[in-house]
This record gives sequence, structure tokens and C-alpha cells, in this order.
Amino acid sequence: MQLECLRHAASTDKEIARRLSIAPETVSSHIRAAMRRLGASNRREAMGLLTVHPLYGSIEIPNVQIVMPAAEAFEVISVPTTPTIRPTILGWRLPPLPGPVGRLYWMFGVFVGLAGLTIIGLSLLLLATQLISRQAPPGIL
Repeated sequence: MQLECLRHAASTDKEIARRLSIAPETVSSHIRAAMRRLGASNRREAMGLLTVHPLYGSIEIPNVQIVMPAAEAFEVISVPTTPTIRPTILGWRLPPLPGPVGRLYWMFGVFVGLAGLTIIGLSLLLLATQLISRQAPPGIL
């Protein structure tokens, strides 16, 4: 219904409502929702975007003639890129983190790795104390 209302957006809401057998308030809400989806600020812009949108390009809009600008009218703008700073650990560069989910995976991996190293260290410490206590003469440890 949004698409159908936007096809006739050159008419008034009352005319569109009469043509589609719906209330004028419903027509205006459908057109506002379609404008929001297309990122348009007014009806004319929405109708223009609708005709050049890849999904809706074959839709005919009554009483609307599309005039495309010449290719020379488009200006190529180069956007300066800022260098990305990648963190390093002990001189090793870490791969870029893909968004918040990737950061959570990294944090989980670092936590598991550190927990594993802690468990290994404590196990070695316990083993060393047991070996020392076995070799020591009684009464020293």
C-alpha cells in the first residue's frame, strides 16, 4: 500500500484515498512511511527516488516525467581516508576487530587464554612444591 500510495503521490491525499478506497489519514501515513524508507524529505523527492531505485525502477508513475542529469554533471569527490591504528601486543600487530561482536570474541579469547595460563602456572607451582617436599629431609618443610 505504501508503494501504491506513493505512485499517486502527485495527487492529494483525498484523491488517492478515493481511488484506493481508504481513509486520507491512512494515505498520508503510508506516504510518510515510504518516504522514511527511501530517505526522502518530501513527496517529490520520494517519487524521484522511487523511479531510480533498483527494486522499483520499472514502476510507472502517472503524470511524472523523469529527467536524468548528464554524466558530466556528477562530480567525483575524493574522501581522505584516515589510517587505521591497529593495536600491538609484544610487537605483534593484531588483526582488525570486526565490530562489537568481534571485540566480544577477542575479549573472551583473551580471558580464556589468561585463565589457561594461570591454571598451568598454578599447577606447575603445586608440582614444584610437591617435588621439593618429597626430596627434603623430614622436618624441614
